[in-house]
Order: sequence, then C-alpha cells, then structure tokens
Amino acid sequence: PAAAVLEEGLERIAAAFDRAAGDPEGAVVDVRATGFGWRALVVGPGEELRAAIAERLGAIGFTARVADEPGDLDRAPLSERPDLVVVVARAQDAEADPYTLLAAAAGGAGAPRRTVALVDPASAIDRFRAAVAGAAAVFPGDRWEHELPGFAKALARIGAPPANVLLVEDDPALASLITGALEQAELRVRHCRSAESAYELLGAESPDLLLLDVRLPGLDGFALARLIRSDPRFSLIPIVFLTSRTSVEDQIEALRSGGDDFLTKPVDLHLLVYAVALRAERGRRIRELVHRDGLTGLLNHSALMTELEHAIAYSRRHGESLALLMIDLDHFKRINDRYGHLVGDHVLRHVARVFQRVVRSSDLLARYGGEEFAVLLRHCPVEGAALTAGKLREALEAHPAALPGGESVPVRASIGVALYPRDGQTVAALAGAADRALYRAKRAGRNRVEYAEPEAPLER
Repeated sequence: PAAAVLEEGLERIAAAFDRAAGDPEGAVVDVRATGFGWRALVVGPGEELRAAIAERLGAIGFTARVADEPGDLDRAPLSERPDLVVVVARAQDAEADPYTLLAAAAGGAGAPRRTVALVDPASAIDRFRAAVAGAAAVFPGDRWEHELPGFAKALARIGAPPANVLLVEDDPALASLITGALEQAELRVRHCRSAESAYELLGAESPDLLLLDVRLPGLDGFALARLIRSDPRFSLIPIVFLTSRTSVEDQIEALRSGGDDFLTKPVDLHLLVYAVALRAERGRRIRELVHRDGLTGLLNHSALMTELEHAIAYSRRHGESLALLMIDLDHFKRINDRYGHLVGDHVLRHVARVFQRVVRSSDLLARYGGEEFAVLLRHCPVEGAALTAGKLREALEAHPAALPGGESVPVRASIGVALYPRDGQTVAALAGAADRALYRAKRAGRNRVEYAEPEAPLER
C-alpha cells in the first residue's frame, strides 16, 4: 500500500510538471501533490465559513483542515504543522477573540513565525492590532473568496507572505503598468488616485509599503508623506517616491518628508520591483522587531500595554472582567552571576516556552522587561486568575531549565495579580496594582502569589 501511494503521488507530480510546462504562468502550488505539499489550518468561529475557506484552499492544492483553535502547533509533528493558518474573525464573540487567536497561531517563543491570514466577515477588525498580533494579511468578508486563494498561491510560490503595496498614482495607464509588474512578482497592490483617498484607506488597510507619486491632485505626495509620518501607527511603513522630478532639492525634500527611496520616471520596472520588494520585506522585519521581544519571541512591553488598553476598553463595553499577572523570576541575578548571561538568556527562553504551554490561546503572554513576564487573561474572574497563576508556578517547578552540559537549573517565580475593574480601570492603574502585588509577593518569600489590594504605591 505504501508503494502504491508513493507511485500515485509521483504520477501526480509528473502530471503537474507537464501541465506547468505548458502554462509557465500557472500557479506553482499545482506541482505539489496533495499530501506531499502545502498544508493549511482554518480556525475560529463559524463552521460554514471555515468549511468554505478550507474548500477554496483545497481547490488550489492545499491540504486544509478546520478546528476551533490552533492548539499547540509548535509541538505538533513536522508533518502536521500548517504552512498557512487562516483565522476567522467574529469580533463580538468573546470566546474566540480574533487577536488572541492570531497571536496563538503566529508561533511560539523560539519557533519560526508562521504565515497567518485573517478573514474578517463583518469588516470590523482593527488592522493594526491584527498586524501586531501576527497577521500577514486581512481579507474582508466581501473579498476573501477572490483574494485569499491568490495570497495562498503566492505563498506557495515564493515561500513567504506576499507584501501588500499601496500605490498612489493619478495616471491610470502608469498605475496599470506598475501594478502588473508588481503583481507578476507576487506583490499584492491596492491603487488610489489621490492622497486623500490613500490616507482614508490607511484607516482600514495595513500595507507593507507605500509607493507615492509626488504630483497628485490636491495634496501632493510630499505632504501626504509628512501627514503619514506624523501618525505613530504609520511611522514604520516604508515610503518610496515615484516622480519625474530629478533635482537634488527634490530628493532632499523626499527625505525630509519621510521617504525611504526616490525613483525617477520613466522608471525601470526591474529596478522598481526590486526596490519595492526588498524594502517591504525589510519594513516587515523592523515592525516585527518593534512589537516582539527579540530573545523570547513574545510580545514586548509596548505591545502588551497597547493590547491591555484595548482589552480594558472591550471589557468596559461588555461588562466583563480581566486579569493581569505580573511575574518575576526569583533570584535570577544568581543565575547570571554563576553561569553567565548567555545561560541566563537560555533560561529566559525556556521560561517563555514553559509559560506558553500553560496559558490559553486567548491569553496574551509578554516579556515585560528583564526577568519579568506578564500575562493578560481576558474574560477571567478571580478564580481563573488564581488557577492560571498556580499552573504557571507548578509548570516552572516541574520543568527546570536544562543546560547544554546536562545540568538542570531550577527556576521559581513570584506573581502579582490585579483584576479589572476591581483593582484599576486604566492601564496605568491596573499595571500599578499588579506591580504592587508582585512586590508584596517577593517580600513575603520565594514562589508566592499575591493579589492586589488598595494601598499607596510602594518604592522598589
């Protein structure tokens, strides 16, 4: 039977190569036989929509399966790990929060980042939060059937999420020529004819790069770039100017207004494609560095505070509780002093992996700074917070960090817990309450959990 399956697979691969030889523009994904090729996982609420997405992906050669949650993909056998995870969003569903599903699907500490796409049936998702959580692309409900298969094909062809480019060009003929060249290189292009429409679109899209003509009706490209750079949400998006102006003064103005590159018309399309593709990929990596902790792969302090702000606003609207756990590794300095900082880094990565196995996919785990971690527990009463805190401590005790030489290093932690709205109704108040509880836990002794209570801030 195994030989028959292998022979059938080889025949299908050979047939696919024959088809591809006659159609050089065909999708490369077709040359991968189902069962030997690309895998997709569709998660989130809505059985009918999940099944429809899986069927569309199956039609272009993916082996697709569906599930309520992504689960622990980092521990799954390599043969079962998906190349593409599609998260279905339903913003009003408290049990399947799209941003936490995205974060769970994107990959764990020390693991390769997976390609994750979000299907947004209600077009109600904050694209910037989605990007922070790990989404490479967001497809609204009225476009996913057309755009998601193209995204998946490009993923199969080039092995990385295709970049999203926002082209702002008022000449339709030139815009069509540029769009065709970029799409041939597997880049996804949205086109606007004015600066005003482009800025409005930025409120709903999250492009990897802006390609701007300087001469535009109304607001020109330089003014649009300055406007974009004044908004913190867009400060890291690469901007490439495309213009017939060639003077040094114009190039200086492009740099002063926030541009990253300056291409003159008539532009060489080969150069254009390379400049756009490489800068878009670099921009993605920079944003990843900004939002993720480089050592553990967890959310960093800034990203956690942003998520906490959104979580508090959501809980306020829906009358729900949430919990913030502040975690400090006990006597971590002794590990650094005895073994060195490289071993200390190894221990921090180990702790991140242990914590990720404990928390739910709907929880957000971050490295707060140094040897401190934080967990944001949505839809969580005090009992749930206590249970999670206990599990985190027990998991650390049960899994000491193994050093390369075979020695084991025990790791313990103290935890402070604060609840919304009981202990604070703003980001600063809730984080301060959790920090004070952590301080009491460390004063009381090793490996303790303390809960926030009304009191004046304590000096550390």
